[in-house]
Amino acid sequence: MAELNYEDFKRRINIQDLLADAGYSLNRRDGLRYPSYVKMGSDGRRVRGDKFIVTGNGLCCYQPPEQKNYNVISFIKEHPHFFSEYTLGMNTDRLVNLVCNRLLNQPIDRRHSIVTERERSEKTFDLQEYKRQDFRKDDWDSQKAFYPYFKSRGISLDTQRAFSNYFFIAMREASNGKTYSNLSFPLRKPTDLATIVGMEERGRAYAEGKATYKGMAAGSNATEGLWIACPSGEALDNAKDVYWFESAYDAMAFYQITKNELKNGRNRDLEKELSRLDKSVFVSTGGNPSMRQFKGMIAETPEANHHLCFDRDRAGQMFAINFALTKAGKTFNTHVTPKGKLIVVDTTDKYQRHELNPELFEFDRLLKILGADTQRQGSEMTEYMDSLRNKEDIFSGDEYLLPPDLLNAYGRYEVACEEFHSAKYSGLVCQEDLEDIGDELKTSYEAYKAAMKDAASHYESAGRTIYQPCEKEYKDWNDQLLDKRIVAGEDNAVDKVSENSVATGNRPEERDEEYDEEEERISHFHR
Repeated sequence: MAELNYEDFKRRINIQDLLADAGYSLNRRDGLRYPSYVKMGSDGRRVRGDKFIVTGNGLCCYQPPEQKNYNVISFIKEHPHFFSEYTLGMNTDRLVNLVCNRLLNQPIDRRHSIVTERERSEKTFDLQEYKRQDFRKDDWDSQKAFYPYFKSRGISLDTQRAFSNYFFIAMREASNGKTYSNLSFPLRKPTDLATIVGMEERGRAYAEGKATYKGMAAGSNATEGLWIACPSGEALDNAKDVYWFESAYDAMAFYQITKNELKNGRNRDLEKELSRLDKSVFVSTGGNPSMRQFKGMIAETPEANHHLCFDRDRAGQMFAINFALTKAGKTFNTHVTPKGKLIVVDTTDKYQRHELNPELFEFDRLLKILGADTQRQGSEMTEYMDSLRNKEDIFSGDEYLLPPDLLNAYGRYEVACEEFHSAKYSGLVCQEDLEDIGDELKTSYEAYKAAMKDAASHYESAGRTIYQPCEKEYKDWNDQLLDKRIVAGEDNAVDKVSENSVATGNRPEERDEEYDEEEERISHFHR
């Protein structure tokens, strides 16, 4: 039977049948000349604002007040979450084929790549299949083996020592008799840090610095597993700051850059800041992050500040938005259009579609538009903290913006202060009475200061989401460490690669020709 194409789908599938399959019901009250389809809630009532109207020719539909028409193909691509075949990161062209062939009762052959990927994913990761070589801080000979992996990345020996408990060299013998060695970053679930469920792997670099191989060890649970590292070994539930990256190399590069900046700066609390950095948790998703990775870590660190340090490209921006929407408990779908627009479809309460311009990517502003800035909405200190003239001085803000209880405490202190100065310079108050008034001033001030510090502490630990990519001249943190700037003309190329990565659910990978053997292809895979 001949394979059907898009023209066949548009000619043979009725847009009304597609709307019904997507969960919409015909709204007979609007008549049949221009049929409309509405979404029904669990209470049996219409969901307000969620309606599609079929156009006059019966081939398309649109959702008022927008006048954008969707045909069968574009409707599926723009609303993939409506269909049971969809999984996060799925290629939308593949989805169109699956949905349309199902509606036409047309059998579709399983693609070889899909079968191979499924067969690979069924393998369970087993660390016992590997020989392991650890980096030991007190053994120089053990450290020399790691030189080829970190040298080209600019990762210093001090940084390697800081993260030495969170990487090792894994060696595995293939059926052809060759032994393959990779720098391995173990993956763990946030709920079970004692068990390694996979490995993010990196090969040695060529002379020009390019990696020979990067990917996931066979059977890795890269859907839930994360590379989770803390230089000080602090327990996960004590974390105040969690830093998110797409690779462990980027996490280590960020740590090295930040530590150097702290040491070279004029910071009066250097030891305190260095201690906070070492107690921070560094996380790598090993590529495109999944919702289960986000949810797993958020559940274990609900009070921590989450710093989103993903790559500075279209895909990295989308990952940051996905994290914020996940943390806000939204039901959503995101994708990047061929023209580089970031589309966010929010179906939490009703259907809402947002088209964001990545060129004007102002993270905090976008979160307000998307209704995902909940980490600050619940704090009465937000307006006051935003008014601080000196971010290191919690008393440098506009007092009238304080919440009522703190404003009352400040009022008592201000009245006591005025009374003391008035009595002191009037010459009409005896020394004993002046001392009593001074004691009242001191008491009111200490009460106000303690209340302010307590409120500021709760605000700082309220679980903020902070967008923190590398500098604009670089693609990621490792490139910034190496001072590998984006050359003029490469910026668009980076974004084009990112769009393809979003569509296929994979980052482009670099592979050494020596590894293009059947056994190695089977034993490794990429998400």
